[in-house]
Order: sequence, then C-alpha cells, then structure tokens
Amino acid sequence: MDELNIELVSEADIPAMLVLWRNTPGLGVGDEEASLQNFIRRNPTTCLLLKSGGVIVSTVLGGFDGRRGYIYHLAVHPDYQRRGWGRKMLQEVIMRLEELKAEKIHLFVFEDNQGAKAFYERQAWIRRHDIQVYSINTNK
Repeated sequence: MDELNIELVSEADIPAMLVLWRNTPGLGVGDEEASLQNFIRRNPTTCLLLKSGGVIVSTVLGGFDGRRGYIYHLAVHPDYQRRGWGRKMLQEVIMRLEELKAEKIHLFVFEDNQGAKAFYERQAWIRRHDIQVYSINTNK
C-alpha cells in the first residue's frame, strides 16, 4: 500500500471529489464545479485531500470569513474509514484555520447522519442547541 499524504486541492481535482462525495453516505452534494472553483480560490490553504494510487480517498474543505472558520465535506471513502484518516484530515484543517486566526470553527451535519454526529462528538465537538441554521436559495 502506498504512503498517503494530505495535499492541497486543485481545481483539476473537483470532478473526482464530486464522485467521492456522491458515493459517501450522509453527504449532500448540491455543489457545481464553478462554485467549488470559487471556494477553492478563496480558501487555497484550507481545502485538502488525500490520494491513494492517484485516487482521491478523502477530502475536507475549510472556509474562513475573516473571523470564523467553517468545515465542509469531510469525507473518507468507505474502504479507508476506521484508519484515523478522518481525524487526521479534521486536525489538519483545524490547524490551518487556526493559522488564519479563526476564533471559532463551525460545521454542519445532517440531522439523520448518526455516523458523522458520533465522529464529531468523539473529536470533542460540541453540538449547539442554542442556534438554528436558516438558509435561502439565491440561485434563481
């Protein structure tokens, strides 16, 4: 088995990332290539992936708004789960967001994604009960 290293995402990686996300239970994929390109350009040091044999097996996208950090699409291919890669990817993106001076980091998990909720709780994340997320679709 080849050595796995965490790398920065490039725009050329987007199609393969979308394949991974579509095959990862619990992730919602409403992303278009253009919006992901924009996100990567705005967050070049906090969008990360892991490859094995040239194939993407894990991703995480970190966003920073100047004050808060946000984590999206932490995904690990099922064949690579339970090996510590999710934890390593999470630690790496947190470190990079902290370097940008993120005061707090948030992430979103679908209510029915029990596996992700358990994972983040094991990593000492705290579920907030004092706020709710509201969204509006501006893509008319």
